[in-house]
Amino acid sequence: MFYDMKLDDRSYREIEEEAVFHIPGECPQWTNYNPSDPGMTLVQLFSWLTEVQQYHLSQPDERKRKKYLELFGIRLRHIRPSAGAVTIEPGLEQFGKQIPLQKGTRFFADDLAFETVKKEWVHPARLIGACMVRGNSYSNYYNIGNESEKQMQLYPFGEEAETGNQCCFILDRPLSNIRENNIYFDIRTEYGITRNPADEGFLPLAKLEWEYYGSGGWEPLQVEADHTHAFLQSGKICFRIPKEMAKDRLLGAYVIRVTLAENDFDVAPLIRNIYLNEIEVKQQYTACDYEEYELDVSGTEDSFSVCTGLSLADTGKAELYIKKEASAGGSCAPENRSAGQNSVWYLCKEIRREKTTEGDTRLWFPKPAWAKGTLSCRLAVFEKDMEEKRLAGKGNAFANQEFELHVSDLVYEEFEILVYDEENGGYVGYEKTEDFDGCTPEDAVYLLEPKSGKLLFGDCERGMAPEGEIRIIRMKFSAGSAGNIKADKIRDCESCPGLLVRQYKSTKGGRDDETVSECFERFRRKMREVHRGVTGSDYETLVKKAPGLLIQDSRVIPPAEWEDMGVTPPENMISIVVQPFGAPGQHKVLSETYRRNLKRILDKKKMIGTRIRLLNPEYIAVSVYAEIVVRPQFPDAKKRMEETVRNYLNERTWEIGKPVLCSVLYGLLDTLPCVQQVKSLSVNAGGNGCRYRMNGDIALPPNGLAYGKDLEFCIFTGNEG
Repeated sequence: MFYDMKLDDRSYREIEEEAVFHIPGECPQWTNYNPSDPGMTLVQLFSWLTEVQQYHLSQPDERKRKKYLELFGIRLRHIRPSAGAVTIEPGLEQFGKQIPLQKGTRFFADDLAFETVKKEWVHPARLIGACMVRGNSYSNYYNIGNESEKQMQLYPFGEEAETGNQCCFILDRPLSNIRENNIYFDIRTEYGITRNPADEGFLPLAKLEWEYYGSGGWEPLQVEADHTHAFLQSGKICFRIPKEMAKDRLLGAYVIRVTLAENDFDVAPLIRNIYLNEIEVKQQYTACDYEEYELDVSGTEDSFSVCTGLSLADTGKAELYIKKEASAGGSCAPENRSAGQNSVWYLCKEIRREKTTEGDTRLWFPKPAWAKGTLSCRLAVFEKDMEEKRLAGKGNAFANQEFELHVSDLVYEEFEILVYDEENGGYVGYEKTEDFDGCTPEDAVYLLEPKSGKLLFGDCERGMAPEGEIRIIRMKFSAGSAGNIKADKIRDCESCPGLLVRQYKSTKGGRDDETVSECFERFRRKMREVHRGVTGSDYETLVKKAPGLLIQDSRVIPPAEWEDMGVTPPENMISIVVQPFGAPGQHKVLSETYRRNLKRILDKKKMIGTRIRLLNPEYIAVSVYAEIVVRPQFPDAKKRMEETVRNYLNERTWEIGKPVLCSVLYGLLDTLPCVQQVKSLSVNAGGNGCRYRMNGDIALPPNGLAYGKDLEFCIFTGNEG
């Protein structure tokens, strides 16, 4: 790669000699090579320029290396907070109550802060059991109770999922019929191979119908979102209950029921855990933040209010910025600023506040005399001790201004500023940029260096210089990779100490600021990834990575193999054999849903004009007959031989299209400690497209998969042989 290339590999003299060497071929009329010749003077000049250029190209500093990466669309990654979840239960003081948790509510694992990413409600209901229903009878009851810390083994539709089977989830009290409810299901995805995460366009393999028991019997449940994709992967199912729940007369409890209406599962789903009140959290600490609103101030009142669910609005201070188009003239006038900077934000101070019954904070602000109609506003909230700290400094309109923030571990994507403009009496927004190279004098941009905690502004030729107070309106901190902690570490809630907080899963995804060397390593890995179907191996990789599916193996059949069978496929046809995952002996083939999901992915990745054909495996039953002399000290010799042969003839590990070789079978048996001699060995196969070779081997069709069927061993002990 260019990162390791040495470009300065020729001296000035070598460059000049090479140029002179090519003169006779390029210009035969040129015969005077003396230094006095004007042409030779130019050759010497350009040789020197070439040598200087090569030297500097071979001495890249960090800035140049970053530029090389940007040529390929790669930028350095910044610090990222880890993400996870906690499960909440009301304590004794809150028993039976719904408790609101505002956005940004903090939980702690020792000194590490974790914040909720949105407003959540903690419901008092608890899941106490689950049972499967076949026909009209209940079976396989699971008593969950307080055992949610242990893994359960619940097949909601049976170990062999059948259409019409049901699963009931039993609750000790009703869920809310006012707010959205959600239940997190931990689903098994590891089966020797791991199910690929489903994407947004994934077509589910099954159709589920959800119901709840109400006063009128079983009524449909309004499912808002199913992140499990019908129990294929772990995730939340979000739903609304239209009316109040009622106790089921048979079970004497509140029940939610799911029915398997359409079944195309590759394997029966297995639920390992169920969590109510699972709250998403991020390892970050918010010092200041803002939300945007559209407010109608067309009334005659001299004040107006904003209702927010931000936690900092309750514990800290707040101020409102109202958007208004800039007036003509001044440094922030439209003709002097970049696109997106044609507005001014006018500051309003808080008058009063009150707490709502929904747990939100309502803040009141004075209405400006010019305000009418609908206004775009930013509600900024910040900690009380950030009143002065969030003022980064004051610009002086000179080039190359720098400001020390005196902080570290900044989250790059969660940092924003406003700069005061005296001409308009308000604040204008400045945007972050990675560098000033492509900027113009009118671009209101700044560069943030998270490691050093510095704010840098342009030189007035590339980037506008600020003149006025620089105010931070969003700033968050994170420990990066140190936030990836094990389960059961997050225990405390800052605002509600009485809550029972449990963390069942590790947090993950946190990372530190990336160095240039690490970025180059990532680029190398990215270059090896398959993003487009060009070669046969590309298509095989794309099939195995298909979202939401369990693919055991795949193979693109070369045209030569079709020709050996007397078939001539079209030149633009790609034939792919796909083996879905299945239990041993199931001999899985592609279902219609599997085909549609694969076609959806491959049609996006294939080359223009290419046609895709998906083929099922041809399962070939192989029977083995052998006469074998065994050593008498091995009474389990037959069992060992059967295991050896079945491990070889295993459809899960068999390479598609690979022939069955008698010599390999002979060698496997002959090298067993229990075998003294293999006297004879024969192999038979049943299936379409098999061909027997002269030496007893069996050539499979290009889509053939061998598996062991009948094994017959005629055994002799050593003294009988």
